[in-house]
Amino acid sequence: MSQRRRFLIDPVVQLALIRRMLMHWSIAVLALMGIGILVQFIYQSEGRSLAQAIAWSFKMQVPLLCVMFMLMPIYVWDVIKLSHRFTGPMLRLRGVLNEIADGGNAPNVRFRPGDFWQETAVDFNRFYGKHKEVSEELETLRIRCAELEQQLETSKATV
Repeated sequence: MSQRRRFLIDPVVQLALIRRMLMHWSIAVLALMGIGILVQFIYQSEGRSLAQAIAWSFKMQVPLLCVMFMLMPIYVWDVIKLSHRFTGPMLRLRGVLNEIADGGNAPNVRFRPGDFWQETAVDFNRFYGKHKEVSEELETLRIRCAELEQQLETSKATV
């Protein structure tokens, strides 16, 4: 796949995804810790207080927590790379739409290999082709209308 030049293509969308992923990741870590504490408290109670069960459970889960914290940047990186596959195409489509709205001509939309929404590019290109046909026909009709108005003016002047 082609290399993108920006780390975050659409920061609002991509940071929202990262925040959501980190929230889910944090909930998973807390759930694992909670289950460990519960197991320690219920099955290994032997006169331990809740505080002792928490301390013992935390001590037993330190390796798991270390692994989870080491994997977190990999999860974030993966979310960013995956989100490039849909934020990139939308950025490209937005740019083409802005160019068309400003009266310019835009090339056909093409997304990078591996990007999502390839069918959207095909559908947009079909729509844009039809739009260009209708615009050309409208311009032809405007010219023809102007010619007819001029002929009408000329015929009124000669009568």
